[in-house]
Amino acid sequence: MERVGLQAQVRDGVGKTAARRVRRRGWVPGVLYGRGVEATPVAVEARALRDALHGHGMNVLIDLALRRNGSEETRVVVVKDLQRDTFTHAIIHVDFQAISLEETLEAHVPLVLVGTPRGVVEGGVLEQHLREVLVEALPTAVPEQLTVDVSELAVGQVLHAGDLTMPEGVTLRTPADEVVATVLPPRVEEAPPAAAPAEAPAAPAAPGPAREEGQGS
Repeated sequence: MERVGLQAQVRDGVGKTAARRVRRRGWVPGVLYGRGVEATPVAVEARALRDALHGHGMNVLIDLALRRNGSEETRVVVVKDLQRDTFTHAIIHVDFQAISLEETLEAHVPLVLVGTPRGVVEGGVLEQHLREVLVEALPTAVPEQLTVDVSELAVGQVLHAGDLTMPEGVTLRTPADEVVATVLPPRVEEAPPAAAPAEAPAAPAAPGPAREEGQGS
């Protein structure tokens, strides 16, 4: 995990009204809890939080400098949860969990597939089922992402989570039998049904005998 610094302050008041007041100032309301910390309502500058997460997502170690009653204390934290606005996607709430650098934790790590599978060269279609895996490691050993080479994947082959190579010190917690990716056989285009032969137009009826003028029926 990358490591960044972030300033925070204890916020007064809880509830929706207090949270809206914090957001109007350009800050994000949140809560700090975890190892050796009593649950504390906090606030961080929205821009500073975005900068801290940029390029790292939630897999980043944060030295959170918390101002309280004129003093400042720093805790190593991770972002445990983010809430975003449905329409603007702006962060509207954040949960910070205080951790120990000497104890393992679980984290979701994105998977990045690289290479062109042999099966795709043969006309198959690569399908990725799993976008991230759950791992356990010391905070400083959690990777930002796992790069997976799928170039040897043939048509019909399946790559499972258990096939992934974990970095040293990292343990996979996702079930080993979960499918990461597979190459599907080429799609076969169904031929359109043959059109029914057009019916030949009916032959005109032969003219009947001419009726003589004045002839009765």
